[in-house]
Amino acid sequence: MVGSELAHSLVRKNEEVVIFDVMKSARLADIEGKIKFIRGDLGNWPEVFNVIKENHITHIYHMGAMLTFESEANPWASFQSNVVGTYNVLEAARLLGVKQMMFTSSIGTFGETQGDVMSDIALQRPRDFYGAGKLYCEGLGRNYRRKFGLDFRAIRYPSVAGPGVNTPGHFDAPMIRSLINGKPFQCMMPEDMSMGMLYYKDAAKAAEMILEAPMDHIKMIAYNVGATAASPKDIETAVKKYAPGAAVTYPPRGNQPGPQPRRWDDSYARKEWGWSPDFDNIDKIVAGFVEEMKRNPGLYPS
Repeated sequence: MVGSELAHSLVRKNEEVVIFDVMKSARLADIEGKIKFIRGDLGNWPEVFNVIKENHITHIYHMGAMLTFESEANPWASFQSNVVGTYNVLEAARLLGVKQMMFTSSIGTFGETQGDVMSDIALQRPRDFYGAGKLYCEGLGRNYRRKFGLDFRAIRYPSVAGPGVNTPGHFDAPMIRSLINGKPFQCMMPEDMSMGMLYYKDAAKAAEMILEAPMDHIKMIAYNVGATAASPKDIETAVKKYAPGAAVTYPPRGNQPGPQPRRWDDSYARKEWGWSPDFDNIDKIVAGFVEEMKRNPGLYPS
């Protein structure tokens, strides 16, 4: 969903957009004639090399990956897609003289990191295959920047929410979508457990902003980006402004305490290249959900 939103924004700026993916999103239908879609696999080196060479690519937004649950279910495929795939993109970018490349990393690189704050200078200790792969690729990109001069930049997302986001293990987007559609929701997280959130439009905005930032502003290279923190109860309260009858059940207190909430610190992105989200609180995120679902009901069936 984030990549489709980014494609729309780039088309509005009259950029020539080439999308390389295993399948085409239905959200690209309205710009079908303004983009070029090429079906392919990041883990296949000749496909990656050829799509960059034949289309004279100068700037890359590398957003493709197998997510956490899929990576845990099939770590071998995850390594091929997330790690080898990113290496393929980096190496093709080096050989073909790509000007800039941005990479989307994740809150998953922190995992078992100790402390109350997850910042760009906190020690990253991923607990799963997905986070480990993302962290390795952050380091790989840094070294392509250092050794080969590739203008590599990275952003780390917290939980990204949007009507079309269906990330396994994340409760926020399914909860908002279900309640807006008038369906009860059984939340597996304690009602007061807060987590970092970012609306999908802001996730796309961050990808654009970091690649547009002047090179001398990029010091940290890999940055946390976020918008707000919200608990399931916060989400329920915000949604009830639009769906007063929304019903949520929570696990008995003490049965699933979950991880202790930690603050998601994106101060380096704000300081170095002016990051600022448009949807900076849960009320704005829910309002965005409602507006998007009304505008494109066919994409989000109830």
